[in-house]
Amino acid sequence: MKQRGFTLIELMVTLVVLVVLATMAVPSFMDYLQKARVRGAVDSVTNVLARARQGAVKSNMPIAVAALQKGGGAWCVGARQPAEPGTWQPRPLTASACDCSTAAAACTVENEPLVADSSTLGNNAPTVTITDFDFSYSPKLGGVSDNGAPNRVFLASANSSMVVTSANGRYQVRVEVTPLGQSFACVPSGKPPFSGYRDC
Repeated sequence: MKQRGFTLIELMVTLVVLVVLATMAVPSFMDYLQKARVRGAVDSVTNVLARARQGAVKSNMPIAVAALQKGGGAWCVGARQPAEPGTWQPRPLTASACDCSTAAAACTVENEPLVADSSTLGNNAPTVTITDFDFSYSPKLGGVSDNGAPNRVFLASANSSMVVTSANGRYQVRVEVTPLGQSFACVPSGKPPFSGYRDC
């Protein structure tokens, strides 16, 4: 009975084909990882914003939101609710922002921590560029006001934004907050398309 098997040449050809396929797949896989990290950062930020806005309307108190850049490219976004007023005391009209970079425990809404932090996104976390990301959600329909201002004073323009950039600099997604408190994510012009996000 003859035994059949692979010749050395067949094995070498198979190995060469596998190496070529792996070499072609690595860049696509790295791109996938970069986009996944950007999406994770954007999702964590928009989750904080949505919960803070909901908390403002539900508790009938302003909720302060602030984004901070920490050392070494790290960053965080935190939301804070004022202390519940005592019996017969009026609801507070202002909220003071929490410092999520040094006192993240103070960033709570409805007695639950509400922080998005780059340290939870693992190695090669995306970097951020922050523009005036310091405001309060008003209990009046969840609109946006300046921190420390009465809760009926709305921001005149949507100048609160955060640009999330992949570690390789190729992919970007911008998180915008409108004067009415709605947040959305979009891809800045000149950057590659990103599935699930519209163009800015």
